[in-house]
Amino acid sequence: MLKAIIFDMDGVLVDSEPVHMKAFEVLIKSLGKKFDKNYYYQFIGSTTDHMWDKVIEDNKLSFDKSQLMEMSDRFVAQILGDAGYPVMSGAADLIKRLKTDNIKLAIASSSGIDRIDNTLKKMGVFDEFDARVSGIDVKNPKPAPDTFLAAAEKLNVDPSECLVIEDSLNGIKAAKNAGMVCVMFENDNGMPHLDSSLADYVITGYEDLDLGFFEMVYSHQKNQP
Repeated sequence: MLKAIIFDMDGVLVDSEPVHMKAFEVLIKSLGKKFDKNYYYQFIGSTTDHMWDKVIEDNKLSFDKSQLMEMSDRFVAQILGDAGYPVMSGAADLIKRLKTDNIKLAIASSSGIDRIDNTLKKMGVFDEFDARVSGIDVKNPKPAPDTFLAAAEKLNVDPSECLVIEDSLNGIKAAKNAGMVCVMFENDNGMPHLDSSLADYVITGYEDLDLGFFEMVYSHQKNQP
């Protein structure tokens, strides 16, 4: 029986990936390095800790990751201005519909908890979530299952009773590694379209979706009536 729905945040609730990639490009070029979008794509869905550790190692940089994070945050702020990340159409309304149906809801994002909280507050859905988990606070980032398993534990449900909404390959792998049903959100924002074969279902928008839809996907995957 489906007892909880777990949302990723970046690329699922807010269209943040193009902003992050642009900030990454500006930062890399400011360091005198060549920007390669295919190199960046490998980090989508993983934590910034992991990303900057690898960037430092691959490019033999003298900066530490806290310095790179600060630089990246500054470039992101310049790109966004006062507008904030664009919210995915229909996302906030879907969350509110699900909450009225008494399904448990969680966020399990690779972003830091402060950015998770700020984003949910700007969307007006902070109070709708029963649990929030940052991948920075678990031992292993996505594609390891730790982030989603921590969310299930906070919700006091078995991982097999959860459905995840994800957009990245790392995130989909993490959900499946956690033993959860996974719905892939495919966003037409210019980022690469992923191989959707690992996901149990693919959606391209949130309008007209409700708990009944996700229960149908879950039951079909679990071979339940």
